[in-house]
Amino acid sequence: MTTIGVVGLGLIGGSVALAADRAGHHVVAWDIDAASRDQATAAGIPVSADLSAAQVVVLALPLPALTGELTTTLAGVQISDTATITDVGSVKQPVVAAMAAAGLARRYVPGHPMAGTEQAGFRAATAELFTDARWVLCPPEAGGLERWLDVAALAISLGANIFPLSAGEHDRAMGLISGLPHLLALGLEAAVAHGPGYLPALTAGSFADLTRVAGSAPHLLRAVTESNKESVRVALQQLLDQLGGSWDALIDEGHRAHLSRAAAVGAGFPDATKPDTVAVPGAAELLAMGRSGRYVISLDIDRRTMTLSAAAES
Repeated sequence: MTTIGVVGLGLIGGSVALAADRAGHHVVAWDIDAASRDQATAAGIPVSADLSAAQVVVLALPLPALTGELTTTLAGVQISDTATITDVGSVKQPVVAAMAAAGLARRYVPGHPMAGTEQAGFRAATAELFTDARWVLCPPEAGGLERWLDVAALAISLGANIFPLSAGEHDRAMGLISGLPHLLALGLEAAVAHGPGYLPALTAGSFADLTRVAGSAPHLLRAVTESNKESVRVALQQLLDQLGGSWDALIDEGHRAHLSRAAAVGAGFPDATKPDTVAVPGAAELLAMGRSGRYVISLDIDRRTMTLSAAAES
């Protein structure tokens, strides 16, 4: 098994540490917050700023710590010069740029597990958080896939499936399926708060469902909205275009889409209607796989093979 370093012991980082420990990896974790360190220690996770033994280091931190404050972040821990670095941030392009500026581009694998709740902190962490979750990993634009495969193998051992996308594709997707829902939830909460005083007493199931994510931690709300604002703006315009048409057509189309959610047929891969095992392809082929809606459900690094999901899964 691998030695894993985790920096940041909130919901995601804490869950990475717990899931990696359960999977049999050796885990060493760190957080600048003493209470988080104490909670991790009580849960059996070794805590130290010395992560020099880790082959893979997972940065589970708010976006500012991965971009403008990246140098300070890395100065706070000891990391081997050969370790692979990945992150779990909800926006990728700013982190890619910061890693390149720090000279870490070839050691960095951009990542984002599509998992989480509106809760925060180590107390909300669970080893089951990533079970069957999609974990976006961006293949390298240049060089080999060895580091990407190492991180993919780690994420799969935590229970996740690997979804290959470029950083730009990831951010555009997040603008529509994450940033916009958070923005709408915040706007709806604000509209009710500024309406007649009796409105909150009338809210029920549909309102709660639509506004659940408004209770997310402020740093997450900023990451998925403000830090990805151009993608969110495009997504908002897409929504307005849909709302500007016939409501009857929108209801019919939305209902059909909800019932089907059929992914596109896999491009260039074997029978996309069922899971199948293929040789590990190159970065371009991995991206084509992700664009087709397929993802990696198991990986054998020694044999250089991976099993892909059926395209129709969702």
